[in-house]
Amino acid sequence: MTKSFLFHRAALFLLLCFTLLAGPARANPSAHTTPPPLVLISLDGFRWDYCLKHPDETPNLRKLIRAGVTAQRLIPVFPSNTFPNHYSIVTGLYPTHHGIINNYMTDASTGDVFFYKSARSVHDSQWWGGEPIWITAVRQARKSACYFWVGSEAMNHGLRPTFWSPYDYSIPFAKRLETLVGWLRLPEAERPAIITFYFEETNSAGHTYGPDSPELVATVKLLDGHIGAMVDRLRTENLPVNYVIVSDHGMTDTSVQRVMILEDYIDLTSVQVDFTGSVAGLRPLDCDTAALLAKLTLLPHARVYRTEELPAGLHMATTSRTPTVWILPQEGWHLLRRAEFEKMRNRYLKGDHGYDPSLPSMGALFIAQGPSFKEGVTIEAVENIHIYNLLCAALGLTPAPNDGDDRLVRATLRE
Repeated sequence: MTKSFLFHRAALFLLLCFTLLAGPARANPSAHTTPPPLVLISLDGFRWDYCLKHPDETPNLRKLIRAGVTAQRLIPVFPSNTFPNHYSIVTGLYPTHHGIINNYMTDASTGDVFFYKSARSVHDSQWWGGEPIWITAVRQARKSACYFWVGSEAMNHGLRPTFWSPYDYSIPFAKRLETLVGWLRLPEAERPAIITFYFEETNSAGHTYGPDSPELVATVKLLDGHIGAMVDRLRTENLPVNYVIVSDHGMTDTSVQRVMILEDYIDLTSVQVDFTGSVAGLRPLDCDTAALLAKLTLLPHARVYRTEELPAGLHMATTSRTPTVWILPQEGWHLLRRAEFEKMRNRYLKGDHGYDPSLPSMGALFIAQGPSFKEGVTIEAVENIHIYNLLCAALGLTPAPNDGDDRLVRATLRE
């Protein structure tokens, strides 16, 4: 034998020994592949049980439920209104930590007033704390896109989503779907990792006609059709994505017959009224909170609290934006100023939200479906503050500090 032959045999033997000692190779595809894009869809005001109550109108949503993970119901933050909950979903923070404590609020430290329909308010970064998922992505060198979402029009940490536009619900669904497809067709380096997409219709139908009305059922069918069209289109385009479909709150029956008038119990000149309706917030102008509470205890269908005495499960702390006194009407009741009531008496809401998040009627929808998620799993009711960590895990992002934990990550993501 030649020295060369002996050398090669010895090298081969050493390589074999090393391989046996090291054990079998373990593939780790996640270390070398980018997670699929994630489309976060909100169906505003879509109560957790609409699919159960209306199976014939929800074939597409029920198909996603069977193929993915769903929660018995999604528990909103308090108050169970649109702006606090949409922003908690994308930040993982309770309202007193992200700053949006209601659709309306006053910051006593500045005197500024927030109104959810005001462009000035929604564009003003001073109101928007925390770090929403679209900014988490951008800060970690990923792209993001918002086809409408609460908070997406304001700068955050000096940044914006890669793609965004001001809220304009006159834009038809077909046009928005084309924009979504266009984003997902972009080269991987330019394509958004996270896309938010918003539907408002079930909320309006629930308010105008009530949660058990034929009009609400028709609206549920309409949105289910939109979801089906989106899923079919992305499948046809061979654009695999993960879907997380949520709502911000549920809906309960209300009536013109279930209204308390604030002036019947207190002198309005003695208080600052921050907000009224399904939840009310007041500040005594003379700082005599005890006297104000004593008068409000006469309200027949409500509970009254100082902020610091609210039930712990509501997670509402004292800040410059929280009123001194909170009034929590019973489910289906409203507290209004007389002028507010007279203005809307002839077109009174037949449905509303904002009540205690633990009420079944306030429960929201949660579905997660796609290549990253388990199949055919139903989990117990869960608070919406845990969704942010799930979004980050599904996208391979490091979450910003938040109030949630990894329970949804463990319950929904594949091993």
